[in-house]
Amino acid sequence: MQKLRKPIVAIALALVGSLSTCTFALAESASGSGATFPQNFLASATVAYNAATGNNVTYANPGGGSSKGKSDFKGGLTDFGGSDSAVSATQAAAFDWVYVPYVAGSIAIAYRLDEIKGTTLSLSPATINGIFGGTITKWNDPSIANDMKTNPAWANSQKKSALKGASSVWSTPSVNTALVTVTLIPSVLKAAKGKKVELYNDTKKKSVKSATIGTKGQISVSGTVDSASSYSVKVADKVVGKYSVMAVNLPDKAITVVYRAEGSGTTNNFCNFMKNSANSDWAINDAFSSCIPGGSAKVASLGSTFQGQTGSANLSNYVADKNGTIGYTEVSFVTDATRAAKGIQSANVKNAAGKFVGPTASAASAFISGASIDASGFVTFNFKQTTNTAAYPIVAVTYALGKTAKSAKGAIVSEFFTWVLSTYGPANADALGYAPLTGTMQTAGLAQAKKINSK
Repeated sequence: MQKLRKPIVAIALALVGSLSTCTFALAESASGSGATFPQNFLASATVAYNAATGNNVTYANPGGGSSKGKSDFKGGLTDFGGSDSAVSATQAAAFDWVYVPYVAGSIAIAYRLDEIKGTTLSLSPATINGIFGGTITKWNDPSIANDMKTNPAWANSQKKSALKGASSVWSTPSVNTALVTVTLIPSVLKAAKGKKVELYNDTKKKSVKSATIGTKGQISVSGTVDSASSYSVKVADKVVGKYSVMAVNLPDKAITVVYRAEGSGTTNNFCNFMKNSANSDWAINDAFSSCIPGGSAKVASLGSTFQGQTGSANLSNYVADKNGTIGYTEVSFVTDATRAAKGIQSANVKNAAGKFVGPTASAASAFISGASIDASGFVTFNFKQTTNTAAYPIVAVTYALGKTAKSAKGAIVSEFFTWVLSTYGPANADALGYAPLTGTMQTAGLAQAKKINSK
C-alpha cells in the first residue's frame, strides 16, 4: 500500500471535487474482506478515497477469497463483503443486503515457459480444458502445438519494460494485423499525457501506427505487420516491448497447473467459462477441486503436477517463480513489473467468434457488453457471442455485499462504491488492469449502491 500512496494521493486530490457534495463532517471507518480478484484495484481506490475524504475505508490484504468474504459479511465481522460469485442460500446473511457490481476484469491464463523465449501462447477452450482437466500433461502436446499453428507466434524478447509501470499485450486479429494494447499505471499515465504510444517497424525503420496518450490508462494501436519484420512498442520513445515471429519449439516438459486452494470467485468464473465454452462436465462453484470433472479425487490423482495456492497474489507469484507452470488470475497480477520480469505472461484465448484475443480492459468490456444483469444486481455472461470478435471470453465482475440498514458505516460504504462506479473506476480502472462498468451495468451498479444504508 505504501508504494502506491504518492501517485494515488495526486489522483485523489484531483477527484476531491467529485466528493465535495457528499463527504461527512466527522471521519468514519468501514472495513471489508473477501475476493482477491479486485485487490489491486481496491488497494488504489481506498487510498484515493481516504485521502480525498478523511474517512478510512479498508479492505483486507489478502482478502481471503470470495467464500471468506461471504462468511465474514454474514457473521457481521465486516461492514461490506467482497465476492466475484453468487451468494448461495446457505451463505446468505440473515439481515437485508444487496449486491453492488462495481468493476470487472479479465482472468488471464498465466504461464511461464522460458523455453519458448517470450512467445505468446494462443490457446483454445478445448486445450485449456485439457490442461486444467489434467489430460494434457506436457507442453509439447499436439493440442497446444495445433493451437499455436492457427495463430502467428509472436514473441516479446524484452522481459523488462524500459518504462516502469508500462506494459504491452500483443494479439493478431488476423494474419497480417497486430493489435497492441499498452497499459499505463496511474502515475505513468499522468507523466506521459500528451506523448505517444507507437508501433514501430525496427526492420524497415518506420512507424506503423501511433496514438496520443490522453486520460485512459489503456491505449490500443492496430496496424499491418509482416512476419519478416521485428517491431518495437514505444511509450514516450521508450521501448516497452520488442516483438517478432518466432519458430516455436514446445519443450517435452511436464505442465504444472496452479489453482486457487481456497473458496475463490476467480475460480468460480473460470469454471463458469470452462463449463459453458469447453466441457459441460465442469461444475460452477468457488472450489476448484469441486469444479474439475472428477472432483477432489481427480486432483489428488494428479499429485504434484497440480498445486493449490491461496489468493491471487500467491498463485501469480508461484507461476512467476517456477518455469513450466500455468494458472488463472486477474490480469493485473500478471502485468505487474516484478512478475513480468521473471517471465510470466498471459495467453491469447480463442473466443466464440473464433478469434484469439488478449486479456485487455477493452476486450473484457466487449465480452461484458453481451451480458445481462438482473434485478438483484447480479450479472450473467453470454458465452455464445459468435459475432463478437473483440471479446476476451474469461471475465469476472466483482461485487460489494452491502447492508441496507441505516448506520454511519453503511453511509460510508454506499458513498464509497457510488464514487468508485461514477468517478474512480471510469478514470482509473483500465490503468490498473481492470475494466470499468459502463452503460446499463454502471447504471445498475449505482442503483444498487444507493440501496445500501437506505432502510
